[in-house]
Amino acid sequence: MKPSVINDELFKHAFISALIIGTLCRFLVLRVIDKQYPTRPLDYIEQIIIAGLSASLGAIAFPALIDKEFSALTFFAVAIQQFQGLSQQEGITLDNLDNDEVVPKGESYVQEIAATYESRSYISLFSALAASVGYIYFARRYNLGVLWCNVIAIISGGIVGLIFRYSLRRKSIGDLADVVPAKLEFKDSILEVNGVMINNIGLKSTRDRYMKKGMAVEVIPKDMASFGVINDLGQRQAILHNIFIHMGIDKDIDEVDILAITKTDLGRKSVVIPITPILQDMDELIRVIKSTPVIETAKNKQSAYKKKPLFFK
Repeated sequence: MKPSVINDELFKHAFISALIIGTLCRFLVLRVIDKQYPTRPLDYIEQIIIAGLSASLGAIAFPALIDKEFSALTFFAVAIQQFQGLSQQEGITLDNLDNDEVVPKGESYVQEIAATYESRSYISLFSALAASVGYIYFARRYNLGVLWCNVIAIISGGIVGLIFRYSLRRKSIGDLADVVPAKLEFKDSILEVNGVMINNIGLKSTRDRYMKKGMAVEVIPKDMASFGVINDLGQRQAILHNIFIHMGIDKDIDEVDILAITKTDLGRKSVVIPITPILQDMDELIRVIKSTPVIETAKNKQSAYKKKPLFFK
C-alpha cells in the first residue's frame, strides 16, 4: 500500500473542518415549524445524524481522489442509495399517518415532502466536499496556516450550501395568486361561496354553525398558468391541509356536513374555499394559504392553460 500524498496532520484538520461545516450547512435548509419538514423532535435529531454521516463522506472524498483510491468514491453511490431509501421510507410513513388525519395531506403532498427529504440530504455531502477541497488545495498550494484554511473552507462550504438553499427554495401560492375574503351564504339549504355552489347542508344546526364560525376565501390566479396550478386537486388538498395544521378545523371525524373542500369557479377562473377553523382570524387564514408551497406535480398537469389568456371564453 503506497503512502498518502497528504500528511496525516493536514488530513485530520481538513476532515474535521469539512465535517463540521458540512453538518452545519444542513441547518440552512432545516425547518422546525409546522409547514415545513421535519416537524417532530425525532425527525430533527435524525436529520442532524444523517447530515454528519453525509458530511464525513464528503470530507473524505477529495483526499481519496488525490491518493487515486477510486474505490473509496463508491461511498457516494452508497450514500445516494441510502438517501433514496430513506426518502421512500419517509413517504411510506407519511402515507400511513395520513390515514389518521382529519384533513389529509393527499398523495401529491406526501410525495413532495419525501422528494424534498431526499434532495436536502445532499447539502451536507457537497458542502463538506467543497470545504475539503478548499482547505487542502490552499494548504498545499500556498502553504497557508490552519486559521486561513478554515476561513477558506467555511467560504467554500457556505457557498455550496447557499446554492443548495436557493435551488431548493420553492414558490408558494402567494407567488401565483391573490387570496381575498369571500362571501359565505346559504340559499335555502345550499351552501355557496361567492355564488359557487358547495354542497347541500340539510341540518339547520349545521347551517347555523357555518354562519357563526364559517369563513371563506377566494384564490384568484395572476395568470392562466397559475390557474392550472391552483386548480390541481393535489395542490388544493395541500392548501386545505396547511389550513388545518395552522388553524385547526371545528369538526369531528363523524360530522360529515362540516366540509374541508375546495371548488373551482370556471367562470372567474378561481378557487373558493369554505372552512370552519378553530382559530377565527381572516388575516391569518390568508397568510396560511399564501404560504402553502407549490407542489411540483401540479405545475405541468394542466400545462395547456399556459397557452391561454387569463379570461378566455
